Amino acid sequence: METHATPSQELLIAAENQLREALDSAQIDVRIIDSAQAAADASLLLDEVWSVTGSGTTVLEPSLFIALAHAKNYTAAAYDRASGDMLGVTVGFFAAPVGKSMHSHVAGVRHEAVGRGIGAAMKLHQRLWCLERGLTHMTWTFDPLVARNAYFNIARLGALPVEYHADFYGQMRDGVNAGQASDRVFVEWDLTAPAPASRPSHEHASRDGDGTPATDPEDAVPAVRIDPSGRPLELDVPREADLVCIEMPSDIETLRGTDPELAGLWREAVRRAFVELLDDGWKVTGFRRSGAYLLTHP
Repeated sequence: METHATPSQELLIAAENQLREALDSAQIDVRIIDSAQAAADASLLLDEVWSVTGSGTTVLEPSLFIALAHAKNYTAAAYDRASGDMLGVTVGFFAAPVGKSMHSHVAGVRHEAVGRGIGAAMKLHQRLWCLERGLTHMTWTFDPLVARNAYFNIARLGALPVEYHADFYGQMRDGVNAGQASDRVFVEWDLTAPAPASRPSHEHASRDGDGTPATDPEDAVPAVRIDPSGRPLELDVPREADLVCIEMPSDIETLRGTDPELAGLWREAVRRAFVELLDDGWKVTGFRRSGAYLLTHP
């Protein structure tokens, strides 16, 4: 894992400006959680987002918010400027290499507020918070089958998956994850990289040395594709291919409710493709908005 130089004043100013624009666009303010009441509200919000209903189950206990905040880790919430209501929460903690990296553990936005750009604004607030403390590297995990999260993380932020972990958390008890394997991809985000708004879109990833597209993503060789019935079709990838794609459903969350068996087949197919390709040296370089990971081989 690479480490990076101390953030420059120019980088900090650019990060501040980008955050300000995102906050104004979303019409929110992001503030650090530092009270018991805010911690309790944040815990309830996460339980709402993850549909937690079981007794004794919670995404993050209020006491853990307080402990993390007291230890000077990152605990923050987004508040609507008009109503003052809490609309989102994000939590991270310091990670290895010490003094260089943060692991972002959880982030959630109330369902009725999704689509306002709140998640992006919270991530940019977290980025600036890190840079101000000399941290230049951030990691987190997400479910690789959730296309909207993959697009946001890869195409919007420029964070790239570097590892695939089958059933990472084991069986989870919240309403979103219960009854399915908790596969996750582990992503890394270089906080010193150019702002996503000022660089070419990672949606058209696979780039050569000067940052221009090396291959049209439509020419990608599929390792997994969606067959006419909506099922996954797994294919062999020729070693000489320049660009490979892993296709998947555009809305796995709905599919889990309507056809859990088919959703399970997609989990297995995408897992096999990811593990085999990463083990063979392929690297994720982008994400097609229609729902496909793009990978290149150095």
